[in-house]
Amino acid sequence: MKKLILILLVLPLFVFSQEEKTYTRTMSVSQFTEELKEAAKQKKDYFLEDCEIIYNEEVDTLYIHHGLGRWTSTRLIISDISFIEGSSVTISNCSFLKLDHDLTMKHMRFWDLTLIDIATRHAKLDSISVLGNLDIQYRTVVNDGYWNIYNSNINKFTSTLSDSIYLEMEMINKEKKEWQKNASRRILENNKISYADFNNIDHISLMKNQISFLSLKGKIKNAYINDNQFSVDFRNITNIRQMSNNQIRVGLLTGIKIRDVEMKRLHIHNNSSTSIKNLTNNSLIDIIKRYKDSINVRSPIVNWEKEQYKFNKLRDTLFWEKIDSLILKEQLECLKKMNNENDSLQIIYPIAPIIEIEESNFDVLQLSSDTFQSIYISRNDIKNALNLNNLSVEEILVFNRNNLPASEKIKIDETSFNNLGFFYFNEQMDMPYYGNNIGQPYYGNEEYYKVKELLKNEAYLSKLDELIITYRQFINILAIQGGKAKKDGVLKLKDLETAQKIYDYYKDPNMNTWFNWKGSEFLRWYSDYGTNPFKALTYCFWAMLYFAMFYFIFYNEWDKIDRGFLIKRFNSVMDYFTTEKRIEDFYYSTHNKEMTTFTEFKETLDKNKVYMPSMLASLAKPIYQISLLRYKTLRFSYTKAEFMAGRKWVDLEQKEKYWIGTLTFFLTLTYIIYLVFIRALNSIVLSINAFSTLGFGQIPVRGFTKYVAIIEGFIGWFLLSIFLVSVLSQMMSV
Repeated sequence: MKKLILILLVLPLFVFSQEEKTYTRTMSVSQFTEELKEAAKQKKDYFLEDCEIIYNEEVDTLYIHHGLGRWTSTRLIISDISFIEGSSVTISNCSFLKLDHDLTMKHMRFWDLTLIDIATRHAKLDSISVLGNLDIQYRTVVNDGYWNIYNSNINKFTSTLSDSIYLEMEMINKEKKEWQKNASRRILENNKISYADFNNIDHISLMKNQISFLSLKGKIKNAYINDNQFSVDFRNITNIRQMSNNQIRVGLLTGIKIRDVEMKRLHIHNNSSTSIKNLTNNSLIDIIKRYKDSINVRSPIVNWEKEQYKFNKLRDTLFWEKIDSLILKEQLECLKKMNNENDSLQIIYPIAPIIEIEESNFDVLQLSSDTFQSIYISRNDIKNALNLNNLSVEEILVFNRNNLPASEKIKIDETSFNNLGFFYFNEQMDMPYYGNNIGQPYYGNEEYYKVKELLKNEAYLSKLDELIITYRQFINILAIQGGKAKKDGVLKLKDLETAQKIYDYYKDPNMNTWFNWKGSEFLRWYSDYGTNPFKALTYCFWAMLYFAMFYFIFYNEWDKIDRGFLIKRFNSVMDYFTTEKRIEDFYYSTHNKEMTTFTEFKETLDKNKVYMPSMLASLAKPIYQISLLRYKTLRFSYTKAEFMAGRKWVDLEQKEKYWIGTLTFFLTLTYIIYLVFIRALNSIVLSINAFSTLGFGQIPVRGFTKYVAIIEGFIGWFLLSIFLVSVLSQMMSV
């Protein structure tokens, strides 16, 4: 209903605005330029209204410049005019459409420059300085007003289009006329801007600018904010207030603020911010003093009548009055005195720009490759597409209470989980201060003593619940899209839930809350809360290896390697070197008994082969033959390996002792390696057996080692169970 009434109100304006507009005055470019120069020379303000500037071929050829490189069109350039500090230049209800060429104002210096309802085909401000305010307004519809601003230094830039004009432009566009209104199109590139405020802009493009604060309001079709560098500028102070005996807070607008906007597309890409830290109180006071007379934010003075501090009361006499300077001289003197008398005085101020997007409507919202201290996105309605990619957030990312489009129209990555948290304003706690009072950043995993009192506050708990909802919202989106970043979100959500379990334990210490706490921490360490089963399997292998190292030290019946075994082997070596025995003599008795058994088997077979099928005799004969071949091979090997040849060590010559001793060293080393390998193999097999099976029969170890094996079995059962559950969970997840 309201829109219908507004359309009816502006319809006559729309009809009459299509008629050819007439102006009360006409002048050439030369006349316009001379008037500007004369005003600047006489150090006067300049005001031009209801005038049409035309191109006069006889006198204006001096201002024609043929473009090169990027700008190839022919332009009319007005340049090298400088106005004094405090002056104002106002051009209102004027037309540059009959110039036949694009207009450029270059290398000019202004204090305040105001452009109201300017009709121009394509205007450009290049390399100008506006030390006060640059204000571009449209209160009526003009045929064109396309402004490009490049390489300029602007303190404060405001551009406004009234609601009725914006609505009329929408009506014209719906009629699909061949011509289109461009009165609200702004392109800014490679400028230095302290404060920029745009209201009801059709199209805004900011690229490669150095800027401190950007505000977007009203209805905006498209906004592209790309490759800009944001920094803190103390000309954007909103207030200075004493909060306690030892604390002064500086309110400051910095970064990007978008609030209560209707926008089709917002694209914020590859912007970065710089922070200021470690400013001393004296340095900060000097900066405020230097900028005192050029503060950009003009607002009614707040009444501090109920304040107990003198610093705040200094402004009582100016309640609801407009003043040229937001900061009073008396306040600065008071602040200096406080700083000199109080060594513990803290002056808290925003140290870096932030992005705030709240209570707005978007068809498309995209943030990508941006680096900011904080990003705050809350209570927005996003209809068609959302893109949050490759964000670098140094302190906190807040994303809550937003209405989102369908999951297939949302693109997010793992950086969306970096420093995800919420703001909570708590007057009782020391905190960094933000220009919009959005509060102290929290992440849900703070140490208990820091949030002990807050856990009793319903508002804090409500924001904590919203944070968990945001995590689950992002995780569900990534799960539907099959994004790899889902795991990062799950881990951080589980970390947050683990922190809540720590809080539960400290609030109510008992066995149940303790196991909930420690169990969550164990699952995080062991398997990333079940999201990484093969990390769990790795820990299983390490556990088996550690137990195997323990079993290696102690005796087991599989290899029977103990002190007695080693002494027996050492005695055999001593006999070999101190007697005339050969190598085959040490093993003859063992192999001889073995061969005697096989010989008796052969004799028995020969006697009874006539009493049984010949097939059985044929099968049995190879058993003896293989044994005989093995015996002869070993005997031949012992003979060839003999190096003492029945002699004693003392009977050897010195040369023989040298090479036999060397050979003995390597043989002994090889045998030791062999024993270590056998012992290690048996220990590993025993550990695997114990780890994977609880109660496997006779335990091949003695003493307390068997209790260790039982404990390992329990640990293995527990860890492998979690591993299997994790594997099944991963296999079942799509």
